[in-house]
Amino acid sequence: MDNLGKKIYEYIKKRYIIGLLLLFPLAVTYFVVSFAFTSLDSILQPVFRWIFGTNIPGASFITLFVLVFLVGALSSNKIVKSSLKIFEIIISKLPLINGVYTTSKQVSTAFTGGGKNGGFSQVVAIEYPKENTWTIGFLTNTIEFDGEEHGFVYMPSTPVPNTGWLSIVPTNKIKYLDLTAEKAMRIIVAGGLGTGDSLNSHNK
Repeated sequence: MDNLGKKIYEYIKKRYIIGLLLLFPLAVTYFVVSFAFTSLDSILQPVFRWIFGTNIPGASFITLFVLVFLVGALSSNKIVKSSLKIFEIIISKLPLINGVYTTSKQVSTAFTGGGKNGGFSQVVAIEYPKENTWTIGFLTNTIEFDGEEHGFVYMPSTPVPNTGWLSIVPTNKIKYLDLTAEKAMRIIVAGGLGTGDSLNSHNK
């Protein structure tokens, strides 16, 4: 009876964890979109009500989407570039706000591969937490540490990649993987599912 109870417990536990892994990204997406929609509506609906005389559900979200698209489409325009530079100069003079903006821009640049070393686009593996145990991460920067070249490696946690660990590793102990950042993130979030039959490294 004890063995049967243990098997039932393990089965329920396994299926519960699988259910969480499947529902977690859906839940996060729902709450983020819901928060964005509610926040934008509370800001812009009074404007729409003043212009059109009534509320227009969803108009705030569409307005933000169009605005973000236009900024991206016009990002190469000289006037837009100059305006953004002036805006950044003004922001850099404001205490507290400049720190938040600068940090946010660095993270954004890293994820788009615009950093000095490719940001979060360079997928690597290091021996962590012990020898012969490899962890997938992202090489975010290289520095000279105690006279030797080292790399900052950020290792997202599973299944929530917005938390993780940062290690400083000698570059000669870093393996560079033949993976795109998108696929590496999918593997990390899915706990190793979708890796395929093999995983290869290459020279820098």
